[in-house]
Formats: sequence, structure tokens, C-alpha cells
Amino acid sequence: MNPSEQKNEGKIPGQEIAELFRRALRGEVKIFTVGASWTDIYASNVEVRIDGYKLVIFNDCNQVDYVDHAITPDGREADFDDWWFVQEEPVDLLADDEQTRLETLMEEAPVIAEN
Repeated sequence: MNPSEQKNEGKIPGQEIAELFRRALRGEVKIFTVGASWTDIYASNVEVRIDGYKLVIFNDCNQVDYVDHAITPDGREADFDDWWFVQEEPVDLLADDEQTRLETLMEEAPVIAEN
């Protein structure tokens, strides 16, 4: 096993998060922002919940820029560096039209209280 594979052992594959986004786009799961709306943040990290996943997504002027951190319902974690170095950043795995539709879902996402 090479060092890159060893570093990512037990981590969340970027494709898993990209597929979670696609499930939201198909209406199979709902997106919630935590503590503030997507548009209230505008240019910073936004906490998001999708089907038990806890995500931190960087909002760059209301555009989904990248996933900064993720925790799965089973406790696995990964962050931007884990995906970047293996060219598997979840947002980059989405087609342009999927990214645009995801931004619309983020803007429409209900806000839930911080827990």
C-alpha cells in the first residue's frame, strides 16, 4: 500500500459524498443548513446535514466551492486534503449542471438549530 492509500484508509471516499449530493438532487434526501441559511453566510464555511451526514461546505459568494469536512452517520471522517490529493473532491466530481442545481437546493434549504 502506498502512502497516499494508507493515509486515506477508513476515510470517506469523495464519490460517496458526491452520490449523497446526487440523492439530494433527485429528491431522495433533504438538505438542511445548521444555524444560518446558505445565503446568510455568503463567503465562509456552512454546516449542512444530509441524511445523517454532517458536512462543512465552503460557500464562495453563494457558490458551492468545496467540501471542507464530512462525518458519516457511522463515524467515518474525511476532509478537503484527503480528497484533494487523490483528485476526489466531492464537488469537483459533480457535473456543472449538478453543481448549479445543488446551489439552488442550498439556497432553499431549511435552517435547523445547532446541536
